[in-house]
Amino acid sequence: MNEILLTELIVKAKAAIVPLGHSQSTVYQYGLAWNALNQYFEVHSQTFFLEELANQFVEQTREQLEAGTLKLWRFKLHRLATAILTEVYHTGRYEWQFHHADPNDYLHAEHRRIYEAFQRDLEKAGKGNGTRSLYGTVSRQFFSCLQNELHELVPHLQLDDVRTIMVSISRSYQKTSMRTVLSALRVFLSFLWKTGETTINLTAAVPSSGSRKVAVVPTLTAEEETQLLQSIDRSTCLGKRNYAMLLLAVRTGLRTVDIINLKLPDMDWRANSINIIQQKNRRPLSLPILPDVGNALVGYILHARPESSNPYLFLKTVPPFVKLTDCYHVSRRALEKAELRQDDSQSKGFHIFRHSNI
Repeated sequence: MNEILLTELIVKAKAAIVPLGHSQSTVYQYGLAWNALNQYFEVHSQTFFLEELANQFVEQTREQLEAGTLKLWRFKLHRLATAILTEVYHTGRYEWQFHHADPNDYLHAEHRRIYEAFQRDLEKAGKGNGTRSLYGTVSRQFFSCLQNELHELVPHLQLDDVRTIMVSISRSYQKTSMRTVLSALRVFLSFLWKTGETTINLTAAVPSSGSRKVAVVPTLTAEEETQLLQSIDRSTCLGKRNYAMLLLAVRTGLRTVDIINLKLPDMDWRANSINIIQQKNRRPLSLPILPDVGNALVGYILHARPESSNPYLFLKTVPPFVKLTDCYHVSRRALEKAELRQDDSQSKGFHIFRHSNI
């Protein structure tokens, strides 16, 4: 790789992000992060870009975050700005992508070690990706409460501590999901006992199951669906997109993950069908394009979808025009405008449309 001055690379990076249409404020923030990186290089008497030194800069900011001397938003900014420079260094350009944080970044070193060992144990046991992801999320939530609320070490945990952590974790889930969460927590605590991380078997603090009652799945009535769809302002690009998404959900019952992962090639207009591989079970699914759904999709594609080579059907309406990462906010705001299901205890996600079609 040819040598390049850091200052020259920063100039190239600034030019590379221009096509993304970032706001002046965002560009300014990137500039602050690059200035901080430049100062770090100067302290180390280095004028040319070195990827290893840039990574050390990110690691230093992570340590500052863990020590409480750096805000989370600034750490994320420094990490992303460094990633942009690195990509421009290697390729000469930058294409927008999500530089997702490693969810273990905010765990203490000892907790990261235990988490990684737990994941290896799950993989060795033949657990699938979905199971490992769920168990990983629950174990990270466990550590988060341990660090931020109890300020305790794993070997010193007692049964009452686990009960406190369960209350904290439960705030992130609906009651109908807790049975699965408790199962994951039980597996994690069993791992801690089996590997000698804890001095007592903490699984005794976890109930044998969550709610045993059969959950009543929330649905919308036909009248409420009509009220919801009629409340959407289809004169705007955002409204056209949201209407198409909601109508598709109402008429087909597609899962949220399948809606946001729909691609343009999935639409077979000649055969009048939608053909996908479902994200959850990896099974093929073919659905007819109903007339009103087809009209809504065509209206969005022709008159509201941003001009983009991005293959995903539903894109954000502001640059950079990337795929949606979720659509809960779409249904929640639509229900709010239609004055439906406004009680805090009522579900507002796309799954209520799915069950309306069962």
